[in-house]
Amino acid sequence: MPWETGDQETNPADTVTDASEHTSARYLLLLDILGFRDAVRERAAEEIYAIIDHALESFDRWERLNNAFKTIYFSDTILFYQDPPGYGDWAFLDAYAVGALLLASLLGKKIPVRGSISFGQFVVRKDSRRKHDVYFGKALIEAYEAAQRENWIGITVEHSAWKVHEHHNPGTIDAYQREGVWLRRHDGVLLLNPFLRIMGWFQHNKIEPINLPYDQWDSPEFPDGLRGFRFLVDRANEFANSGDYSNRVAVKYHSTVAFLRAILGTECFQWADDASRSF
Repeated sequence: MPWETGDQETNPADTVTDASEHTSARYLLLLDILGFRDAVRERAAEEIYAIIDHALESFDRWERLNNAFKTIYFSDTILFYQDPPGYGDWAFLDAYAVGALLLASLLGKKIPVRGSISFGQFVVRKDSRRKHDVYFGKALIEAYEAAQRENWIGITVEHSAWKVHEHHNPGTIDAYQREGVWLRRHDGVLLLNPFLRIMGWFQHNKIEPINLPYDQWDSPEFPDGLRGFRFLVDRANEFANSGDYSNRVAVKYHSTVAFLRAILGTECFQWADDASRSF
């Protein structure tokens, strides 16, 4: 990332609770493409361009479908931010739901990413000569630092993002957890489930079996989810088969698959494992 955050640390518990005082705040999803620097060193420029272009396809699609979020891209970092700013329940719901679908889509393209969702000040505007795009803000610093702390492949929902929603909708965060949307970690950070469509169609299939090939059902979200699931499980298995449980890359995949087993449950995980093999 092309910025430094300074020396003063902030307490993640010191977050927004009254959205009415933050009409200029926005929801922001930051995603870093993992392994990007090594890929740039080792691969041809056209290969790297293809990876980036492939990744941005998913963001372009959700910009068109959603109309309330925009994308900024730089090097290995993609920002998906709410526009216009200002708190709304819809913005939180869109941020986590679209974030989960974007993560599943990227994983389905075998592009591993790590990121965070924050809420707060994020300035996006032209310079006074209207030549350069300027962007900065507390939400960006929080999301960047949060993502850097993690050692998995996934998205965290930070205190600033969920506490303001809970303030206006008491009890909903726990209700969403019971539905499998996320797991609340011991520090209060939410670990987002990228495979909500898999969970939904698993329950549907128990009542009324899916009667189409999986790659044609609820496309592209459901097939993307299965491809993404397969990518993570296969990579973790590759490391396990070589006895590798401890190097920094292997740990990311092992911890992510362990999280998926917890959030999906044994039966759903096994169904996804079986279904994704059809690809």
